[in-house]
Order: sequence, then C-alpha cells, then structure tokens
Amino acid sequence: MKVLFVFASLWFSSFSPETASPTNVRHDFYVSVTDLNVDVNKGVVTGVVKTFPDDWERAMNALLQEKVQRYIALDSAAQHVLHAAYIQSHLQITLNGEILPITFHATVNGPDELYLLFVADYGEKEVEDLSGKWSVQNEFLADIYPTQENIVLFHYEGDQQTNSCREGNNYRLQFGF
Repeated sequence: MKVLFVFASLWFSSFSPETASPTNVRHDFYVSVTDLNVDVNKGVVTGVVKTFPDDWERAMNALLQEKVQRYIALDSAAQHVLHAAYIQSHLQITLNGEILPITFHATVNGPDELYLLFVADYGEKEVEDLSGKWSVQNEFLADIYPTQENIVLFHYEGDQQTNSCREGNNYRLQFGF
C-alpha cells in the first residue's frame, strides 16, 4: 500500500504548476550562441545561431501546438519556412537605428548542436559607415524558455565583442565599433 501511495504522489506532483513547464523540460538553464560577422566584401552580416537540437525541437513543438502538429513530422521545406519565420520575428539587428533585413538560408545539424544560418543585409554602405552604433535584439527561444540566455559574439574588422542577451537586459545589446 505504501508503494502505491508513493507512485500516486509522484504522479499527482507531475501536474503541479510549479514543476510542469509548457514543454515538459526539467532543467533550469537554456543557452544559445549567436555569432555575427560583418562581411565587408559581401555587404552583409553573416550570422549563425547555435543551439541544442532537443531545445529547438521542443520550442518548435510548442509553436505548433495550436496547429496540432509535431515538428518532427514536418518535411524539410516546412521546417525551413518555420525556421525563417521564427528567426525573422525573434532576432533584429540595427545599424545606427536602421533595421537590417534578415534572410534565413539553412539549418545544419551537428552531432550535438543545431546551426541556423542567415544573413542581414546592410545595403550599399561604405566601410566607414559601418563603424557606428549596432544594436541586437535577440529573443531567440525566450518566448519558450523563461531562463533563456542568448550569448552574442559580434565580429567587425578583426575586432570582437561578446555580451549576453537575457531577461535582465530585455534581450537587447548595444555594440559600437
């Protein structure tokens, strides 16, 4: 009887709001790394977001929940569209107050990580126009995981700055070169 009580207690506790999360994930910290590189030869900022595949899949399932779909059941074209829309709505890069359009290119699966590749076009600006006030708003996965931290590495002409987007700074960073 005592064993039955223990199992029943564990089962009921799994429904409590304090322990349940929208994605049934039980760890406290979530991290992604976004690497931005100003490519003066191509006239774009190249970007790579690196995250863990299980966190990404759980986040995509949470987004698809209303459509009663599972991320893994989507074909690669539908996943590409979902990834592009997500990045465009959760990542914003500005130069001197001007929003740069972001184009998603591909998803690459590594052995223990997932890479999302994109570019942000800064247009016909001259090199001297690029040394200004850069702003990055990176809310990547923060809508799914409240403890999400997005580390941003920003490279410009051999210089690198690193900072962390998280709830404490409203997922917004400023860089100056």
